[in-house]
Amino acid sequence: MNTTEIRTGEIRLGTVKYVRLRKRWRWNPRKGITNLVLLIFLLLFVFMAFYYSAVKSQGQALGRLITVEKGDTLWAIAHRHYPKTDPRKPIAEIQKLNSLKTSQIYAGQTLYLPQ
Repeated sequence: MNTTEIRTGEIRLGTVKYVRLRKRWRWNPRKGITNLVLLIFLLLFVFMAFYYSAVKSQGQALGRLITVEKGDTLWAIAHRHYPKTDPRKPIAEIQKLNSLKTSQIYAGQTLYLPQ
């Protein structure tokens, strides 16, 4: 009896009907290479997404820690620690880094300075 034939007739106990169900698998090189390239791009994209999200989640380095002395202002601190730059940019970064809502600071207060 051939494996593709199904015998219709009497069935005895212990007999098995053989039906060929599987189809031969063939490799298509063009589709295979295309799928491999797509898989590599997908893995590369996922890796880059994880890498950049991990870098972003680490946050900004806090920088130096200073203690505010009597008579100090953010403007004076910016001039002292960043002499060759416009003081408005470091002042905004200091406020953001230390979560200051206003530019008012007090003697004895510790502030982080950006790098």
